Amino acid sequence: MSHVDTDLVSRDQLRAIETPQGTDTWKPIPHVELVETLDRVLRTCQITIREEQFALRRDGSVLFGVLELAYGETQEGTAALGLRTANDKSMSIQICAGLAVFVCDNLVFRGDLIALRRKHTSGLNLREELSTAVLRFQDHFGRLVGEIEALKARDLRDIEAKALMHDVFAEGLMPVRLLQAVSENYFEPKLSDFEPRNAWSLHNAFTTVAKGMPMSTRLPAIQAVGKLFGMSSETEER
Repeated sequence: MSHVDTDLVSRDQLRAIETPQGTDTWKPIPHVELVETLDRVLRTCQITIREEQFALRRDGSVLFGVLELAYGETQEGTAALGLRTANDKSMSIQICAGLAVFVCDNLVFRGDLIALRRKHTSGLNLREELSTAVLRFQDHFGRLVGEIEALKARDLRDIEAKALMHDVFAEGLMPVRLLQAVSENYFEPKLSDFEPRNAWSLHNAFTTVAKGMPMSTRLPAIQAVGKLFGMSSETEER
């Protein structure tokens, strides 16, 4: 599924997208150049792309992507990379460390974004910036794995789970129409892996339901939920 103003596209289709004319200080990067440079940088780190999905705003300006990687396989899943960029000056190139969960084919993202130090400026060395970003991605993915273990170890009373659900929808991180589905996925799970009443099961209830959202809103929603759960864990520890 994609947003009403975006379409799912392949890498080959990205080649046909026209890039805006740059200026002396602003250098828009063709979407396909970004994807293929990132692919090459990943390969130099012995990381290959298993699957890729892209959503493009219909005017061609904004690109969202999810790359499932042959890297960092754990009991829960394998590494994933979220990507977003724009050629209309609305955002810089940003990536987010994530995990593709095996058992229910959903995505978990670590809350913080990894943004390139330079925006689309004339002095941008794309390969160099992406190399630094991928190193940071590997560090963030390692932290994500540790955070997942902490979520699995954090048992929730029903009232705590309901409070977290309230926070997600009250803060507008996901559409309130999804509240019932999230509640059902947590309190009446269809998969035995998520029967334990813990923070990991609740997190997966959110990300499972988020699969039905368009990619352009799904990625920031999953990222925001991940950030909230990270913050709530820190509060619990204090």
